[in-house]
Amino acid sequence: MDLKLAGLHAVVTGGSSGIGAAIVRTLAEEGCRVSFCARAQAGVDAAMADCAALPGRVQGVALDVADTARVEQWFSELASFDIFIPNVSALSANWADAIATDINATVAVTEAAITYLQDSPNAAITYIGSKAGSLAAPNSAAYGAAKAAMAHYMKSLALRLLPSIRVNTVSPGDTLAPGGLWDKVRLGDPAAYQKVLARNPLGRLASPQEIARVVAFVSSPAASFVAGANWYVDGGSVAHVQI
Repeated sequence: MDLKLAGLHAVVTGGSSGIGAAIVRTLAEEGCRVSFCARAQAGVDAAMADCAALPGRVQGVALDVADTARVEQWFSELASFDIFIPNVSALSANWADAIATDINATVAVTEAAITYLQDSPNAAITYIGSKAGSLAAPNSAAYGAAKAAMAHYMKSLALRLLPSIRVNTVSPGDTLAPGGLWDKVRLGDPAAYQKVLARNPLGRLASPQEIARVVAFVSSPAASFVAGANWYVDGGSVAHVQI
């Protein structure tokens, strides 16, 4: 299937590692121009080097999405784009961190992106959520609550911006990324990791690429009638029925 991403311009926050880096690479493989940000210059440089030979041009900058003024300056330098993928999370059980980064900073940069998307005939916002937003999480209630709040915001934003901009959420399940949370558990606490595997009906965790391919489709013109949705890429691990 031709996703019709070639020639479009996507902006990704948190694009130097894990799911974010996989999203950047997958979009560039489809011929999409990708601009991304991350906090550390070393991570930005490594991600750009990894994508240097791909069909789509990839360019990264080092910035913190909590610095809204710097993000708005970056957007103005880009001038316009077709796709915005907010992907940054504090990944914290601390309420202040989750509210500051997962909610306040993400809402601020998403609202700022709207101006630069509105002239594109293929405008799309795809937020990277989490299955944790729909599950009780006693050890990470702040993270889960923040993701639930953002899923609600994105659904409301979809109805506010249609028909000019499609807004969707992609909610990954447990994902094994080098150096990521579950990779650290796998190496440091094998018994806990086995419990994580046991709660996944496929008997394994997702790869970042498996999440990224869904994000690329949902963000693309090939998914032009998908709006206001929350796509769970969880390997069947969420048992309840979404209604």
